[in-house]
Amino acid sequence: MKKLKAMMALLLAMVMVLSMSVVAFAEDGETPSTETPAETTYTITITKDSTDKVGHTYGAYQLFKGDLAEKEIEGGTKTKTLSNIQWGESINREKVAQLINNLNAIDGLNVAEGSDAAAVAKAISDAGFGYDSTGAQAVADAFAKALGNPEKTQGTANEQGEYVLTVPAGYYLVKDTAAVSGEGAQTRYILEVVSNVKPAEKASVPSVVKKVKEKDDGKAESDTNPTDWQDAADYDIGDSIPYKLEGTLPSKFAEYDTYKVYTFIDTLSNGLTPPEANAVTVKVGDKDVSSHFDITINGQVLTISLKKGEDLRKWTDPSLTQDSTFVVNYTATLNNNAKIGSEGNPNTVKLEFTNNPNGEQDGEKGTTPEDKVIVFTYEIQALKVEPTSDAAIEQTEYENLTDEQKKNYVKVGDKWQKTTPLSGAGFTLYKKVNGSYVAVGEELKGVTTFEFKGIDAGEYKLVETTVPGGYNKAADVEITVTATYETDSVDPKLTSLTVSPENAGFVVESTTTTTTGEGSEAAATTSYSGNIVGHILNQKGSSLPETGGMGTRLFYILGACLVIGAGMFLVIRRRLSAE
Repeated sequence: MKKLKAMMALLLAMVMVLSMSVVAFAEDGETPSTETPAETTYTITITKDSTDKVGHTYGAYQLFKGDLAEKEIEGGTKTKTLSNIQWGESINREKVAQLINNLNAIDGLNVAEGSDAAAVAKAISDAGFGYDSTGAQAVADAFAKALGNPEKTQGTANEQGEYVLTVPAGYYLVKDTAAVSGEGAQTRYILEVVSNVKPAEKASVPSVVKKVKEKDDGKAESDTNPTDWQDAADYDIGDSIPYKLEGTLPSKFAEYDTYKVYTFIDTLSNGLTPPEANAVTVKVGDKDVSSHFDITINGQVLTISLKKGEDLRKWTDPSLTQDSTFVVNYTATLNNNAKIGSEGNPNTVKLEFTNNPNGEQDGEKGTTPEDKVIVFTYEIQALKVEPTSDAAIEQTEYENLTDEQKKNYVKVGDKWQKTTPLSGAGFTLYKKVNGSYVAVGEELKGVTTFEFKGIDAGEYKLVETTVPGGYNKAADVEITVTATYETDSVDPKLTSLTVSPENAGFVVESTTTTTTGEGSEAAATTSYSGNIVGHILNQKGSSLPETGGMGTRLFYILGACLVIGAGMFLVIRRRLSAE
């Protein structure tokens, strides 16, 4: 029995060895397999360009199919060779003849009429076009006109933002299969001999930036005035405000066949008066290129668009590259429609641009996100008042008043005096400019509340230039208005507004604070009405006692005597006439 078990074990071992030998033979090709081998698939993984913000639907179009072989050469580089080549599944067979004609129109490429897929592939290979060369792009353009349906499409990016297409071996053209708009651009055609490849999306988007220049009236022009370009500033109503737009070109600019769409669309709020069209300049470096653009103003919208027939890819003076920047300069005027305080007077710009780098381009365009700047302005409100007959109150009593009641009180010394509005005065506001006070507008008269709307941060003096009859002139009021705002932000805010000194009697009107989010995510936002309010108190003149005069009674007596005397004279005269 033991001998039988030993023989069976030996036999089983021999069968196992034999079976292994058969597999090895099959892999070596010595023993033909009767089974159809599974088709090997590969992946094309498209990584997005960082400037491209929209989703895509990519299609992998199989131009040639065949057997793929990879060979590693010196330095670890791999070569990919496609053999047994046939037309790919995405080639429209009815367009092959035209494809050959289009290929023959490319410099350095010669394809015999009636060539099959293998001959066409060999001709392209023999042309020796380098990676991503002009010749390779021309080949892609030619094949794009002979396509049928894609072998595979992918319209949703994975968590890493990559588009993964799984396809069999072959030579592929990858392109967008749906229109791209908004903050995106179509990819330049991607040609790949498939193994597992990871090409970068050949799409890029230009950018646009808008800036406003601050001006500090308190500084001399030679003292770094105006300051650098930034995202926010404050100005007086009536001031001319410098603006600058900077538009770039896409990093793949050289891959575009044509570039005919390049338009700045600049929208000003109602508080800003747009410039005249002929006062807008467009430059590339030191070269003025304004004549290449149509500059129009429609209401509050300033449009600077490349003229019809212009093609940036064909410019020679200046010659443009992906590093070229278009700079637009103009000035707008802050007008009486300006919004006071945190609401401000925003100004936005966006750029429309050519977004299809391929030969089929037909006016397709994308749009950048808007870039925003804002100009703030404020208001000084002075209420002219006189004291009532009420006695002044102590600080503790004042603090117990409501906010509405406090508005009627003015601090005099260490007490608070109740007041009432007084008419008949006139005030002029002065601003310190380059070290000297200059009048801001004309004198305001005929009101009890004097509103100086549209001032920026700075030093001011409020002077009573018309004094009501019977009252003493109020002392001049000197205050400093200080504002801070975000100068580098996508949505710049007014962050603080203060007035000093405290004893001047002027304060920033109450502000509003809102809180968004919860817990550690909570954020408080403060908004300012922009009003700086204060009371200006006038005291009545004094009625002083007088001595040394004759008084008025004597004049009354003399007047009566004259009247009586005149009457008697008339009576006597009539009697004498009668006799």
